Amino acid sequence: MGEAVSRAGLNRVRVEWVAAAFGLLTGVTMVYVPYEFGTSIFRLIYPYIRLMGASFMVGSATMLVALLYPSWPAWIGGVGRALFMGTLTLYWWKATVLGGVVTGVIVYPAMGVFLLVESLPRWRSQGLFTGFLLTTSLAFGAFILVDPSWLGPGFYPVYRPVARPLGALFLVGGALLGVGWWRSNTRLERGAVGMLTVLFGQLALVAGYRGTWTGMQLYFVMTLGGGLMLFLRRRPEMSSVGWRLFRGVALVSVLPILAVGALASVFAQKAIERELRDKARQTVATEVARLEQTMTMARFLLLGQAGDPVLLAMLRERNEEALRSRLRLLEFQPGPFDAAWVLDGAGRALSSPSLPTDAGRDFAFRDYFQGARTPGEVYLSRPFLGVNQMPMVAFSTPAVLAEGRRDILVGGMALPRMGRDHTPATRDYLVEIFDRRGGELLRATNLGGVLTRAPVMSILDGATLATTEGITEAVDASGRRLLVAHAQVPGTPWTVSVTAPLRQAFAAVTRLSAIVVLLALAAGAVALLLSRWVGRDVAQRLTALRDGFAVLGTPGLDQPVPTRGNDELAQLTEGFNEMAARIERTQKELREAIASRDQFMSIASHELRTPLTPLKATIELLLRQCRTGQELSPERLRGTLERLRRQVDRLTRLIGDMLDVSRLQAGRFSLRRTPMDLSALSREVVDRIAHARGELTAPISLELPEEPLVGVWDEQRLDQLLTNLVENAVRYSRPDKPIHVRVRPRDDGVLMEVEDQGIGVPTENLPHLFEPFYRAQNASSHHAGGLGLGLAICREIVERHGGRIHAESQGPGHGTRFSVFLPSQDVTDRVAGT
Repeated sequence: MGEAVSRAGLNRVRVEWVAAAFGLLTGVTMVYVPYEFGTSIFRLIYPYIRLMGASFMVGSATMLVALLYPSWPAWIGGVGRALFMGTLTLYWWKATVLGGVVTGVIVYPAMGVFLLVESLPRWRSQGLFTGFLLTTSLAFGAFILVDPSWLGPGFYPVYRPVARPLGALFLVGGALLGVGWWRSNTRLERGAVGMLTVLFGQLALVAGYRGTWTGMQLYFVMTLGGGLMLFLRRRPEMSSVGWRLFRGVALVSVLPILAVGALASVFAQKAIERELRDKARQTVATEVARLEQTMTMARFLLLGQAGDPVLLAMLRERNEEALRSRLRLLEFQPGPFDAAWVLDGAGRALSSPSLPTDAGRDFAFRDYFQGARTPGEVYLSRPFLGVNQMPMVAFSTPAVLAEGRRDILVGGMALPRMGRDHTPATRDYLVEIFDRRGGELLRATNLGGVLTRAPVMSILDGATLATTEGITEAVDASGRRLLVAHAQVPGTPWTVSVTAPLRQAFAAVTRLSAIVVLLALAAGAVALLLSRWVGRDVAQRLTALRDGFAVLGTPGLDQPVPTRGNDELAQLTEGFNEMAARIERTQKELREAIASRDQFMSIASHELRTPLTPLKATIELLLRQCRTGQELSPERLRGTLERLRRQVDRLTRLIGDMLDVSRLQAGRFSLRRTPMDLSALSREVVDRIAHARGELTAPISLELPEEPLVGVWDEQRLDQLLTNLVENAVRYSRPDKPIHVRVRPRDDGVLMEVEDQGIGVPTENLPHLFEPFYRAQNASSHHAGGLGLGLAICREIVERHGGRIHAESQGPGHGTRFSVFLPSQDVTDRVAGT
């Protein structure tokens, strides 16, 4: 992960890697499980937390792509950093500055500053994570020592007993890191990084325990960065095949899964939110309807009794027995009342079948007595504890007995009755019914404590609850995110609220999100393993090819590269091996050609010097005799000139052979074919050579047919052919070993043979005899003259005539026979036009 090699042996990690990892983890958490951001510091960002998470994910992913592909345009990384920095700034301001988390106030600006510095051309190849770690640790230590509460609400309750020692450890670690970095002391720097890595690691554990997800992710990636500095011995080769394969497979496998999973998670959350809101509204509406029905029944019954003439007569007469019997009808189940009683105009109890001992007691202090003033209306009291400690509410209305005289008819409803009747939907939610006048709790599912302050009052403010109905997301005191739906019961001071914990509601989405993240991590791990396996195989094969290229053409190192598999790389390897073999053959031929050239230059210089030396000596002798006036006899002068002529002829032949070879290589070797007699030409050549060699020449026998052998050939070139073959035989034969020259007709041409009993030719040299500048091994040791061009010229002459030539020998000391076949008709199409 470090772009630059450490000057002191410690890896230099780039802050951009750490920032991208933090942004990706935070973005995934914000998008996948936004309801987990429930503590007080996140209240300001929760309304747009999904948007922030998406921005974090896109910016961090773009930064990672730019880091993995450094050759791509620089603006890609700039766009990623801009998205990340913009989101980080908003998060920093809303969740740390306004939330009062001093450690967050420090670390996020430090990350942003170092990230921007790394983007500058001067620092682009440097890893500044060491500076970021140093700055953060020193600032943490100083602020914790000054005021431990600045650790923030997520950490201070845990670290309160050891806060100042923790700050001291941060200061010591930062100071050691600064000294080690300044003095290039690897041991000291490594120890300081290890110490700070442990400190930030335990911060990550505490943050996870406290549910502070961004803190956990931040300190986790800082711990990971420190671990990379300590244990990553060498940075990855960004240009290697394995690295290219890994980054491609990782990006293709991980990022699309995260992106698709994020979209699926958002859609699932939206769907669940809609369903949750609908269920909450339905539950509230059901509870309100049930309560409204109960209130209507209670009012109807109470008003009916208050206007009943019979009951009014009982009240005027104060007939206690009859009155008790009549009030018992109001308490009859399943009616709405659990108790019924009558108060006189002063608030004293007259009669009650359920509370006979309360007769004569003064209840003028009760609001149900004070509120019952208007005939034809029913007053609903605030909840209270009855005389038997039963929590109740009371319905009261005046019963007019005469002008200026009235009693108060009261019906009491026990609050536990309200908890017995509920709808199926209320089993999944917390349903509260409370009195808005004082906030007293009338009913709560799964909770006791009626007549206490309703819990929903501590979650939503009074203004929100004062509305007729509504649905709101909120956070309770423990940091849980809740969905609260509420509605007022018409005609009453009561409000029904339904509270649904989002974590419980989104449990299925959380499991799905966890599965998606695990799949992405598993895909990344599989991608890593596969890329390492495939990359190692490809890298090994490419390394073998590279090594093969490195030694390509080196003499003696022609071992082929091993071929594995049947894929493109195997085909490339096979092609390389074929190319290497061709190059080796070419180089071998080139080396042989160079050796032949050197040998030719040596032989040519020697051969040219051989006739030039006697020429020079003879000419100097003639000049010296001319200066002295010495006269030569005609015989002596003739002999001297004859020697000069022979040397000139030898030079002429040497130069002619070299010119012929030059014409052969340039493609300018041509024939002038005319009708001729091959027998006459053969006789002339043999006579000329025998006469020129004199008695020192081996005897040459010539076998010719009786009739002339006439054909269309180039007489000059055939003369050259026969001369080369016969002189070659004479040169390598002793004077007592005869040479046989045979010219015989064939059905379609002429066969010429020149056979000697000379030094012979080694078997392994026979295939090369007709190559330019080539001489057999025993020919070089025989000290016979020649450039090694004569036989090459002979082959070219024969092939130009459409014939063929070959040599036969039983080995050294067994002589050699050259056979030449020439077609007697016109030359074939292969040599037409030459």
